[in-house]
Amino acid sequence: MSLFVVAQNAVYRVINNLNGLPSNTVYSILQDKNGFLWVAHDKGLSRYDGKSFVHYESITKQGRSLFNLMEYQNRIYCQDFAGNFYYTSHNKLVQESSLSWKGGFVPATILNNKFLISCFTDTLRSLNLSTHKVQKIPIPDTFSWGINIKDHKLLALCANGIYRTDGYRGQFQKLPTYNSFFLIPTQNELYGITKNNFPYVRRLLHGGSPIAVLKSDLFIQDVIKIKDEIWIATSSGAYCFDLDFKPKYNGFCFFEGTSISKILVDREDNYWFATISKGLFFVPNIHVRLYNHQNVGLTALAPFQQGKGVFVGTEKQNILSFTPKQGFRPYFFKKSSNHEIISIYEDTENHDMLFCSNRMVQLNAQRQLVQTLDLAAKSTVKIKPNLYAVAYSGGVSLFTKSRKPIPIPQWLLEDQTPQSVSVDSIFNLSHSFLKCRTRWIEFGQKDSTLYISTVTGLVYISPKGTGFISYKGNPIYGSQIISQGDYTYVSTFSEGLYILKGLQVVRHIGKENGLASNTIYRFQIDHQKIWLLEEGMLQSFDLNTHKIVSYSSTDGLPKAEIKDLAIGSQNVFLATTEGLVVFDKNRDVFNPTSPLISLTGFTVNDHQQDYSSGLNLKADQNSIEIFFSILSFKSEDELRISYKINDGTWLNLPSQSRVLSFPSLSPGNYHLTLKVTNEDGVVVPKPLEIHFVIKPPFYLQWWFLLLGVIVIAWGIYWYMSWRINDINQKNQLIADKLKLEQEVKQSILASIKSQMNPHFLFNALNTIQAYIYTNDKENASFYLGKFSELTRRILEMSNKDSVPLSEEIKALTLYLELEKIRFEDLLTYTFDVDPALQTDFVYIPSMLIQPYVENAIKHGLLHKKSERKLWIKFIKEKDCLMVIIDDNGIGRKRSEQLKRLKERNSHNGFAISANQKRLDILNQGAKHQIMMEIIDKQNAQGEPLGTLVNIRIPFQKSPSANLVN
Repeated sequence: MSLFVVAQNAVYRVINNLNGLPSNTVYSILQDKNGFLWVAHDKGLSRYDGKSFVHYESITKQGRSLFNLMEYQNRIYCQDFAGNFYYTSHNKLVQESSLSWKGGFVPATILNNKFLISCFTDTLRSLNLSTHKVQKIPIPDTFSWGINIKDHKLLALCANGIYRTDGYRGQFQKLPTYNSFFLIPTQNELYGITKNNFPYVRRLLHGGSPIAVLKSDLFIQDVIKIKDEIWIATSSGAYCFDLDFKPKYNGFCFFEGTSISKILVDREDNYWFATISKGLFFVPNIHVRLYNHQNVGLTALAPFQQGKGVFVGTEKQNILSFTPKQGFRPYFFKKSSNHEIISIYEDTENHDMLFCSNRMVQLNAQRQLVQTLDLAAKSTVKIKPNLYAVAYSGGVSLFTKSRKPIPIPQWLLEDQTPQSVSVDSIFNLSHSFLKCRTRWIEFGQKDSTLYISTVTGLVYISPKGTGFISYKGNPIYGSQIISQGDYTYVSTFSEGLYILKGLQVVRHIGKENGLASNTIYRFQIDHQKIWLLEEGMLQSFDLNTHKIVSYSSTDGLPKAEIKDLAIGSQNVFLATTEGLVVFDKNRDVFNPTSPLISLTGFTVNDHQQDYSSGLNLKADQNSIEIFFSILSFKSEDELRISYKINDGTWLNLPSQSRVLSFPSLSPGNYHLTLKVTNEDGVVVPKPLEIHFVIKPPFYLQWWFLLLGVIVIAWGIYWYMSWRINDINQKNQLIADKLKLEQEVKQSILASIKSQMNPHFLFNALNTIQAYIYTNDKENASFYLGKFSELTRRILEMSNKDSVPLSEEIKALTLYLELEKIRFEDLLTYTFDVDPALQTDFVYIPSMLIQPYVENAIKHGLLHKKSERKLWIKFIKEKDCLMVIIDDNGIGRKRSEQLKRLKERNSHNGFAISANQKRLDILNQGAKHQIMMEIIDKQNAQGEPLGTLVNIRIPFQKSPSANLVN
């Protein structure tokens, strides 16, 4: 539904070809007993559920237009303009051949839910809808088109009287009918209404002068009696009368200028107007009015004449006055601009008006301009006679219209210097907390307190002092302030409404009290009731009973932005971007009509299925979609939809949803219950219940399962008996094999280490021998001591799979001290241990690092003449120990060249190759492996700078963990 409004009309929404209606030319509308709306139009027949249309196209070749909708049981009957009759059956339109007529359309109706009666010039044809037999009933006069039903009898308007029939036989009553075309019966009268030129009404039973109820030159499309109202649909609007043909709704013409063909009031008291060129007009509340003034948006309101009318500010900075009887009247139109009026204040003592916009304007009682202040004003209030305060984007100022200087009350001043203000001048309050953007200002006469809403909080200035007002230690950011008697009311943008007494918050009203939102833009107080303009909602809150009444589009408000509100003596006034909304503040808007829900489709595996309760489906028919319609046009998107399966919990659906999908259901019995609640909490009286069964496949039937259990049990027994022996034998073989493999790995590792250790010892003994040959007893003795300590550590470490990092570092330190002596202190080395490492609790494979340190010395540093440097770093990473061995030697390439010149292999080659074999064995089957990387360092010219070895050793879970495994 889309919003569409015109000047002085009921608030309505348009349903046309832009939102699903096949044609905008509508001839007839009807609501069936299930709540669906049927629309006969220029392209056939359509069914509407509030969300979508189902179209039934006319099958005649004489034209597609249909009209005159009637209901019989589960069928909808209609006619075309060629005289043919149709009815709906299984989503198709079927022609009723028993009543075919080739002379043009004729009036017809269904009488007593039994007879379809069509009226011809001199004959009534009565079709018994249960037996399909046609009876012809002659009329003793010329039929003049108008028919109606009263007291279970058809009344046919003839040229000289009224013919009554019960479908079998009839009776003629001679009366003057005065060329009437339409016939309307009431309790004690029959009214005849003419069709065009000079429309008038005649009392046919009791005579009398014609009643002129409509202006001339109107073409009457239809006359309908709905409850206690008589509606006349014309070529230019619709008019409503009571049963004595006295105008209702103050003679209000609905949709003047639009050709109305039919009017319907549905089960929720929504009004539907069918038009000849604009589709359907949906009116959720016939009592709500929208008054439009030159398509200008309205932005501010202030009541006058004791609430009988309102002053209206516009987006063009003009002022209008409005009363429901007089409509809009210009009040201030001296200058128009594109700055909207934000607020209006009337001084009721001298009837001055002040309004705020991009400037502050003051008018006297004669609508003459008194003064204009160039302030971006937000709100104005009177403090005392001829002294006013204005809140604007830069703070608060005082002004007057008096030619004589007006003294400013001392309590308003921050210092003690007396001040005054005169006309055409302002006095800016200099308080520090007012030097910011202000939104609203109010003066409490009871306690002489000025309340100001600022962007930093709620401020007060009074004879007792100044400061901020807070609630539970938090600032209050007000959108509007009203003082009445002992209380001051402050609305906020996000925290609801505060009620103050004596600068203290005595009451807070918010969502916890039932409000729809804590965002309140404007509010008004009407006795003990507060009217609140919230986010997309208008609510009234009774301070005594706490009763809340909500008003939204479901209650007739337009879907437009509401800028301001005013509460009059009888009406509520709302300023919106579409115009002025007016409705009776005492009218009950509770919607007591429960929604209806109807099943409209049932698909199985994407194929349409005729549903019947207890439907049995096969095992592979388990993809189910249930389509439904909710018949509650008023509630629209405020419906609450929920469902449950079997005895499960209730689950909610979006209000827009009209389908339930179950893509893959297990076999079983399913009982689905779907219920709907309207915006006022009224629940559907009869929930939609769907029951179906998905059968299990044959292999899940009880007999098949029992047979399968027996066969499987016997097979399992036989197989398990055979497998137990076989598994036991294989497990023994596997255990023996694993044990053997373990012993082999341990033997290999032991062999490698046994080869590595003597190799290292051999190098050390050669050094000691060299000192002895040179008769260097001191170095030989020192070196022998270090060597013996290193030998002891190596022997201890050789018997262990893993050692603490601290032990490895000590062994490396002894080794490097011995090598430093050999290099005559030309070797410097550095250990860099990460502080995050606890070296006594980090375990690594024993003797893993030493071969790479030895390799760095023998191959890289030995051949360098000076500045032999070695760095060894131990870094803790997320899940491993990173060891970095960095030297500044000659590099691997140059070392290889020197080795070839000597035509012999370095004995250290064996240590590296043995260590690599050891790494390969340690990494076998390990989840986290030891990684080793050697990098040749070079400068920009490609010259070697040394060698970098990175060893990544995963942390062991425990000191006793065996890295081989």
